[in-house]
Amino acid sequence: MAAAVRGALAQDVDGVDIEVIVVDDGSTDRTGEVAREAGARVARIDALLSGRPGAARNRGAELAQGDPIVFLDADCTPAREWLRMILAAHERGADAVGGSLALLPGLPASARCDYYCGSYVVHPGRPAGWVRHHPPPNVSVRRAAFEATQGFSEGPPYTICNEERVWQGALLRAGGRIYFEPRAVAYHENRPGLLNLLRRSYRWGYSSIACKAETGATRLPWLFYYPVVAVVASVPMAFAHTAYALLNWVRAGVFEPLWMLPGILLAHLSYAVGATAGGIRWLRSRRHGSVDDLRPRWW
Repeated sequence: MAAAVRGALAQDVDGVDIEVIVVDDGSTDRTGEVAREAGARVARIDALLSGRPGAARNRGAELAQGDPIVFLDADCTPAREWLRMILAAHERGADAVGGSLALLPGLPASARCDYYCGSYVVHPGRPAGWVRHHPPPNVSVRRAAFEATQGFSEGPPYTICNEERVWQGALLRAGGRIYFEPRAVAYHENRPGLLNLLRRSYRWGYSSIACKAETGATRLPWLFYYPVVAVVASVPMAFAHTAYALLNWVRAGVFEPLWMLPGILLAHLSYAVGATAGGIRWLRSRRHGSVDDLRPRWW
């Protein structure tokens, strides 16, 4: 937390005043105190919304005074030119800018495996360009564009995962554009523990088909035109997903993921099982005309 705050405040861009707001999402440790000591303004969310990352991000956006609004997770430390690159992309016409996530040195093997499972599409070696979705740990958006949407999802069906896709989908439908800027680097402190990785992968997968089909905020929207097919293909696609991830790392000259193949495959299979279970539940709720809270019932 302290590293994220200090890294943001250390950004040096002429004519730019930096405001850092940390939203304490019901922590039981010294998060708020540490953030204040590092120079941030600290706010809290209602206890009923605790554990909902979308609610915390929306609260921060409400309190922020500047434009653009930059969202940075507490486990991300921005590099020296991070903010300059974000602002430059906005000046070139991007309504939202997604920065890259770099692997923090010194992490244990399980945490590095976590990074390799998902960051193959947003690492600093990827080419810049326009995209249809960007994950929330390192993303910026123009205030007017964000306020024209309902913001991050705070409740069902995307209470704990995929909460960014609703506002990004709304932005795209309104003609807005999202730009991936790999030079806007934030170092991500991925969590260790293989079991933690498998649980998180399952949760991410659980609401993935619903959110991608409903919002269109995905890099391959055509895969979700027929959600029943996406549900049926989820587990077989885990193998293709793993191969694609490894291919991207090899193209980038990163070979460590090759010997982590078993862990990466397990994570993608866990994601696929979650996608199958959550997809079936969503299709059933849609058939009955109800809005279901797609929080996993287990794991």
